[in-house]
Amino acid sequence: MGGIDYLHSYYGSRPVVDFNKCGQAATATVLDHHGLNPYGLERPVYDANDGRHHWRDGHIIDQIEKRFPPDNFFGLFGTIGAWIANALAQAGLEARVAHSADVGVGREIWEDAKRWANAGFPVVVIMDRGKLGGPPFVAHWGVVHNVAGSRVHLANTKGTPVVSEARFLRAFRCRFMPAEFNHCAVFSRRR
Repeated sequence: MGGIDYLHSYYGSRPVVDFNKCGQAATATVLDHHGLNPYGLERPVYDANDGRHHWRDGHIIDQIEKRFPPDNFFGLFGTIGAWIANALAQAGLEARVAHSADVGVGREIWEDAKRWANAGFPVVVIMDRGKLGGPPFVAHWGVVHNVAGSRVHLANTKGTPVVSEARFLRAFRCRFMPAEFNHCAVFSRRR
């Protein structure tokens, strides 16, 4: 299995403005990977890791937010998976969301996510940051782009770009959130 060795990540770097926009940042990461530019933005940022130019983080996040703002509990708690799938679909990708509070079904969603990531299709996933060494009871949208052995390679997760699969699965459960966030993954690919 292959996966993607490196995936340029977008981050909400403006603490007050971007505190709940990790879903938009993850959306930007996937759109950029697929070479889509639905908002017609310039790509002035060069990344030597992939030899490509990319958008400025704040510019693309703001553009996505205009059409697909955070929508969970009036936007205070970020974005639901269906809204991310909708943003990806409107930009030209085939997209679907899967989630389940059931651990067995969650494991099936994870197996599907691994197959997709290793086939070269990054998968947006919800994670409990507390289970990855961050603050407890904070949900975060990241992007799985490779699963090699028992190591999960993540984009959009500062400080934890590679974690063990066992640790990731604890975070992926995200059980402190409502059921639609448990084991939630957004799958997308070109039509």
